Amino acid sequence: MFFTQLLHTGQVALCAYGAYVSYIAIRNLQQYEETSKKAAKYSTEAEHQLHKTRTTQSSGAICILASMMAATTLSLAPNSLPPIVRFGLSPAALVLTLFVRAHVSNFWKAKAKIPFVSGYNEAISKTGELLQVLEWLEYTWAGTALASGLVGY
Repeated sequence: MFFTQLLHTGQVALCAYGAYVSYIAIRNLQQYEETSKKAAKYSTEAEHQLHKTRTTQSSGAICILASMMAATTLSLAPNSLPPIVRFGLSPAALVLTLFVRAHVSNFWKAKAKIPFVSGYNEAISKTGELLQVLEWLEYTWAGTALASGLVGY
C-alpha cells in the first residue's frame, strides 16, 4: 500500500518542477505576444504559429496540473475514491500524458534558437525541459499503474 502512495508523492514533486518550467516558458513567450499578434494580422502562417504556440504551451501546463491533482489525490486519499477510479486514474493519466507530449513535441522539435532573442531561446529550452518532465511522468504513470495493479493501495 505505502509503496504506491510513495510513488505518487514523487509524481507530485515532479509535477511541481514541471509547473515551474512551464511557467517560465510561458512567461518568456508572453514577451513576444504583442509582436506575434501584429504579425498574425498580416500573415496566416504567423497566425497559425501563434495559435500552435498557445495550444501546445497550454496543453503542457494543463497536463502537468491534471497529473499533479491526480497524484496528490492518489497519494493522500486513495481509499476515498471508488475502486474503478482509483485503479483507472494512473492509466488514464498515462494516456493523457502520451498524447500531450506528442502534441507539444510535434510543434516544438523543429524550433531553432534565434540569435539575440534570449527570452524566446530560453522558452525553447524550457519547453525541452517540459518535454523531459512529461516523459518522466509517462514512466511514473506506467509504473504506478503497474504497482497499483500488483500491490494495490
